Amino acid sequence: MISSSTGVRRILLVLSGVALAGVALAWWLSGTFAGRPDPRTGYSAFYVIFARDEVWGLALLAAFCLGAALFMFRKKDLPDPTAGASDAAPRDGLVVATIVAFVLAVTALGTHFVCHDYALSADEYMADFQAQIFLRGKISAEIPPQWLDAVRVIKPTYVDYFPAAHAWKATYLPVYAALRAIFQGVYLQSLLNPVLAALAVLALYGAARNIWPNEMQNAFVALLLLGTSAQFLVMAMTAYSMPAHLAFNTIWLWLYSRPDRRRFYLAPIVGVLAIGLHQPIVHALFVAPFLGRLVLQRRWRAVSVFGFIYLLGCAGWYAWRARFSPPSSGTVASFLRLWNPKMLVIQPMDLLLVVGWSTLATPLLAVLGFSRIFRERPIIQDAALSCALTFGFYYFFYLDQGHGWGYRYFHGAMSCLVLVAVAGWATLVERVGRRIARNFLTVAVAASVLIVLPLRCFQAETFIRPFARAFEAVHSMDVEVVGIDPRLAWYSADLIRNDPFLEQRPVVAALVRLDPQAVAALTKAGAARFLTREEMEGFGLATKSHEHYRPDPFRLGRGP
Repeated sequence: MISSSTGVRRILLVLSGVALAGVALAWWLSGTFAGRPDPRTGYSAFYVIFARDEVWGLALLAAFCLGAALFMFRKKDLPDPTAGASDAAPRDGLVVATIVAFVLAVTALGTHFVCHDYALSADEYMADFQAQIFLRGKISAEIPPQWLDAVRVIKPTYVDYFPAAHAWKATYLPVYAALRAIFQGVYLQSLLNPVLAALAVLALYGAARNIWPNEMQNAFVALLLLGTSAQFLVMAMTAYSMPAHLAFNTIWLWLYSRPDRRRFYLAPIVGVLAIGLHQPIVHALFVAPFLGRLVLQRRWRAVSVFGFIYLLGCAGWYAWRARFSPPSSGTVASFLRLWNPKMLVIQPMDLLLVVGWSTLATPLLAVLGFSRIFRERPIIQDAALSCALTFGFYYFFYLDQGHGWGYRYFHGAMSCLVLVAVAGWATLVERVGRRIARNFLTVAVAASVLIVLPLRCFQAETFIRPFARAFEAVHSMDVEVVGIDPRLAWYSADLIRNDPFLEQRPVVAALVRLDPQAVAALTKAGAARFLTREEMEGFGLATKSHEHYRPDPFRLGRGP
């Protein structure tokens, strides 16, 4: 291992090169069929968003790393006689409160000004769909008889339909939807993810304090790296369940990081709730290394308690799935392949999203942290393995992430990545000295907040705005039924959203593969209107095909 600032500069230059390679990939992809919003493509949002956003996002990372290598790490700082001392400050509570308030304020404002209070993807919408059902005291919503023949064309994506009961519900496990219902019940559903983000920051601070009780600055570094991450902040502006996964996983880490306290045994209870948030695999990948450590350390009492609670919880969620899923619904295995060659391209793109949406200091610190992982304390080793498992699992996944800001499939393990990066902070201080390390962190955090975050918010807002505008226009039309042909505009199928009890008007229907029964049901409903291609284009949706672009390198499926 190189033990001077020269090694740090080399890492920064490599990171700059990797980011520039990502810029080139995004620029090239923008000229291909896959990288353009085309009504004929299906499920191509991942490539389009990468192509339109990462040219600038990764260019900023490349410029920062290059500038840091050239101007900030040219020589080692003078020895610091206080390097091994505690960095405790008398106003540490004020610093924590300031960062938490920043996170809460930015994300709360962003839900309105960036995301327009709109659930962009079907994943996001499903939580509010199920929350409305829970607020009526039900698990599933009965479909009024007059709409039964039209169910197939009015059913939103990811809704489970039960023909025998003439009812429907969201596909996913219920805990996140239940949280949305609590906030929805007091008309504050847009604040749920900002509150969860604030809780994640507090829990990470507590976990870092437990892990490094004599190194206060490490907890502050953890706060800064998470609290100024563009992915962390922008995802908390959305209605995705991923901020809940991150909050529950980080609270779990805080409880787990003090095995000498009674609250340690609350961790598996939090874990069972985390399994039921949305998809069980998110918490399972996160928690596996930490549970394995209990076995390796032969802590049989903890193994027994954790094992019993987790097994009981998993049995409960399995029973929920068995009871409240239609017989034809698939399992997670249907999304997995023993070998998926496309992931050899998609996962490097995902890695670029991880580094490109992080705080600018995180990539260097994470590399330094991983480089010393075998010399770190067990909980940091487990955090590193948790990152590896979470990321590596998706090499065998059938689909890319689709919509998302940063790499949302990795979001639940972000606290683990930050802890590894904090471990890298110690290496940085050893190599370049405390003063230079602090200057690097200060500049990185300032640039992340003042440059990267506004850019990422602008990118997310300009992407979301046309869909939010179209949704608002459709649901303000004074008719009984609005018909949408998803073939006319890119991702316009996501506009087919109806409240679970079909009480709100208009009811939105898809004008594809209509059978006579559906036509009759829609005709009987009353006045109808059909959204034209020109109207969709006026909202800002992509309606034009791009014949002159290069062939699709990913062989994406064509739309109907």
